[in-house]
Amino acid sequence: MNSTFICRHCQNHCQRNPRIKNQKYCSCVVCQNARKRLHEKRTLSTPRGQASKKLCNKKWRDKRPAHEYQKQYRIAHPQYVEHNREQQRERNKKRQNIAEPKIVKTDALSLQPFIDKAFVAFKVKNGKIVKTDTLLLQRHAFVEMEAVSALNSS
Repeated sequence: MNSTFICRHCQNHCQRNPRIKNQKYCSCVVCQNARKRLHEKRTLSTPRGQASKKLCNKKWRDKRPAHEYQKQYRIAHPQYVEHNREQQRERNKKRQNIAEPKIVKTDALSLQPFIDKAFVAFKVKNGKIVKTDTLLLQRHAFVEMEAVSALNSS
């Protein structure tokens, strides 16, 4: 058996490791990282590999809930907690100074005059705008149709 091989990444002649059957990469960190990247690229390109990665991530998250980490961090860093509270108080003060805060969920549409015979529809709840994307409506007066319908009804 050949005791040397050519590394696929660095193209150097390397000594073969007897414990690795079909060695194609040397033990150099850069070459090992290249091998790992290629392996991940190949496995994540298949639906089975993506599902496996997703399951692995879910198991990891289940073992290490984020809220527990945050709770432990806050206990260990009281200066961070106090600084964060101060920043939130400042944000709340700024929000109170605004005449119409624009943060909230909404269910209703409110028409606001835009230009002559046109209105802008905002989603609004309790007088607060929720979404920034708006609907532009135009109102056309059909005076002739109203007159005709009034004549027909009498």
